[in-house]
Amino acid sequence: MERVPQVRIGDWFNEAWKLIQPVWLEYVLATVVYVLVMTLAGLCLIPLLIVGGPLTGGLYVYLAKRLLGQPAQVGDIFKGFRRFGDSTVLFLAVALFPVLVLGLLMLTYILPLLGAFEPTGVLATLLSIGACFLWCLSFLFLLVYPVVTQTFLVFAMPLVMFRGMKAMDAIRTSIRIVRPQFLNFLLLTLAGFLLIGAASSIGTLLLCVGYFVLTPLAIAVFTTMQLLAYRDFIGLTEQDLTLYAG
Repeated sequence: MERVPQVRIGDWFNEAWKLIQPVWLEYVLATVVYVLVMTLAGLCLIPLLIVGGPLTGGLYVYLAKRLLGQPAQVGDIFKGFRRFGDSTVLFLAVALFPVLVLGLLMLTYILPLLGAFEPTGVLATLLSIGACFLWCLSFLFLLVYPVVTQTFLVFAMPLVMFRGMKAMDAIRTSIRIVRPQFLNFLLLTLAGFLLIGAASSIGTLLLCVGYFVLTPLAIAVFTTMQLLAYRDFIGLTEQDLTLYAG
């Protein structure tokens, strides 16, 4: 009977840190490029939705090369564009819904400012209560949604990048693999978010070092942990990176 892999958060963290520690600055530089480009694209929402998938896929390519001991360079971040179509569809499938929710919330502020709708009396009170309730639900959604999607789709981007899967097939495959051990994978996601959050908080107190050093380092560690999970549950070989050679 084939042995089912298990979630090993502590082991993956230790292995990721041992891999990163000797050349941590190179990991930081690569991740800083990823974070900065994503941030610049995020200032204009549409570009982020277009380049977010390929850039995220490129980060996986860089880290996978490091994991397998292959030559890697910062430019590998942009090799995710070699799987532009499906990486973009995958990113949109995850990110578009929260963007629409945020857009709906922004309308509750923009319309009154434009004078397009100025209710009075009881209607104004009811709409104010409704808006407050909507904001509370939206905040809860935006808090829970990233955690749940990151947990269920932990393998989706690597499947697109390294197995050449279509976006929707990768989503279904990742959910199928994660579901039997969902709570353990959820702990992995929460541990990663806490790691990144702690690095950002500590780094900000150290004159914003977190944005440029600690946060990128934490992102590199967490993403490498996810790749180690992918390696253990699905498999990762040098042949999977053939598309990204040269």
